[in-house]
Amino acid sequence: MTIDRQRAKLLGEFLKSRREKMSPAEAGLAGGYGRRRTPGLRREEVAQLAHVSTTWYTWLEQGRASAPSRQVLDSIARALNLNEDEHRHLLHLAGADVPVPKKPAAVEQMADELQRVVGQIAYPAFVASGRTEVLAWNGAASRVICDFAAIGPEDRSMLWLTFMYEPLRRSIADWEAYARYTVAVVRGRYEKNLEDAAFRRLIDRMLAASAEFRELWSTRDIAEKTMTRIRIHHPEAGPLTFHVHSFSQVNGNDHAHCCIYSPADEETGARLRRIGSG
Repeated sequence: MTIDRQRAKLLGEFLKSRREKMSPAEAGLAGGYGRRRTPGLRREEVAQLAHVSTTWYTWLEQGRASAPSRQVLDSIARALNLNEDEHRHLLHLAGADVPVPKKPAAVEQMADELQRVVGQIAYPAFVASGRTEVLAWNGAASRVICDFAAIGPEDRSMLWLTFMYEPLRRSIADWEAYARYTVAVVRGRYEKNLEDAAFRRLIDRMLAASAEFRELWSTRDIAEKTMTRIRIHHPEAGPLTFHVHSFSQVNGNDHAHCCIYSPADEETGARLRRIGSG
């Protein structure tokens, strides 16, 4: 399957998932629409709201329609009440006014240099690739987030660790919400880098290993990286609350980002100092 055909298939699946999540009441279709065998809106209702033909919209969901215009895509986004992240993702899958993604750079080659730089940061900090592979980290991150050095390179992915590494799972307050957010961010990145074979292998591995991941992946939810706060239950320091500072480029490289956890309150700062972090 070519990338273009794969994107058309993903576009159809994404639209179907948004349609099935939207109720007739949310679309302003109150009453008179009878009992429904499946959840959400019908295809003909989306077509009506977007001012396109039902046949063409059906083909779009089936990955068989001709390339839609930006105006039509915007109309479909309004009909499905897509948020900003979902709207951008729709445009990307349809190839509308979105640059072709650059081939992922070999950010792994920067690991040694990044390790030296991150090691100078007082607060927990790490650098990860767009696939969530942790490339560099400091001692504070090892003590607070995860002992990355003790984990094999094949498992040293924030996505894998979130679902499969029990100490990290136990430490994250409101793990369910964090896991849902993580999967939505990874889904958006993955579908922008369909040519990345390593990314495909990671997703296949996750799908095989975790039923929880499979369930969240099937929702097709999309999100940008916007988390600014996280709470962690540390086995020695107790409850910690951090501001999350995420820098989306490392040395001009779009395929790596740096995360720094700074204390959100004085109590967290004091507890960090007691365990020698910050």
